Amino acid sequence: MDNCLEEEILHLYEEPMIGATYTNTYGEENIQNLVQKYRSLKEPMQMLEILIRFSQSTDLATCFISVGVLHALGKNEPVQEAYRWAKTQEDSARIISHFDIGKSVADYFTST
Repeated sequence: MDNCLEEEILHLYEEPMIGATYTNTYGEENIQNLVQKYRSLKEPMQMLEILIRFSQSTDLATCFISVGVLHALGKNEPVQEAYRWAKTQEDSARIISHFDIGKSVADYFTST
C-alpha cells in the first residue's frame, strides 16, 4: 500500500478537527474532503480499502466519518458491513447513532 496516500488520507480525517468550527461540527468538511480525494484518484481501490478498514475502527470519529464517506460514494455493502460490526460492539447503540449522523451529513452535502 502507498504510505504517502495513507498519510494523506489520515490527514484528511484529522484536519480540520471535528467540532472545532461551526462548519465542521459533525465532520462535514472531513467527509467532503475525503470524497473529493477519492474521486480525484485514478486508482481509488487503495483508498476504498482504507475507508472500509477504518469504518470498523474503535475510534468513534474515524469510523463514523468512514461510514459517511462510503455512504456518499454509494458503497452500500461496506456500509452495511460496518453496521453489522457495530452491532457486535459493547456500545453498539452509540456507534450506530454516529453512523447515522455520518450518513445524514453525507446526504446533506451531496443533495445541495
